[in-house]
Amino acid sequence: MKWKAIFILLAAFSLAAFAAGQTKKVDDRALPQLLSEAEVQTILKQTNPKPHVEAALKVSDARLASALKSVQANEFKAAVQDVDVFADLVIYADDYTRKLPDAQQKDRNHCLKKIEQTIFKQTRNLDFIAREVPYEDREPVEEKINQVKKIRLRAVNDLLGGGRAIKTSDQK
Repeated sequence: MKWKAIFILLAAFSLAAFAAGQTKKVDDRALPQLLSEAEVQTILKQTNPKPHVEAALKVSDARLASALKSVQANEFKAAVQDVDVFADLVIYADDYTRKLPDAQQKDRNHCLKKIEQTIFKQTRNLDFIAREVPYEDREPVEEKINQVKKIRLRAVNDLLGGGRAIKTSDQK
């Protein structure tokens, strides 16, 4: 009888630990290091998926606007840093969205749509910044921009055909 009670308690604790791990999975991605405390608080105060992703994208848009101003003022190091933070926030939003459970498919699709729209709206600005940055700083900026554009393609692909609508060069 004691063994049965011990077994039930162990099973209950292991299931509780498993369930706690599942709910924590969505939030295990860290925000970029270069964010100010106000930017971090703006993102973290939103606990639901839609507003959380929208807040991250809003902060990323502000960082890209700052990068544009920096490029126009010939402050290229600051522009490169802001583009890096922009890309990291888009990557964060994408990772956060993709880790949502299947039960939140509607929220996931809404967030993917917002991510795609944000990247689409900023494509011209990203290309302008990449052209204006000096050659020695251009490679990391272009790598981040290409990474962001791949995220947009994946978002469109997932929204239109569940990941099967657009075939990339590495797929047959």
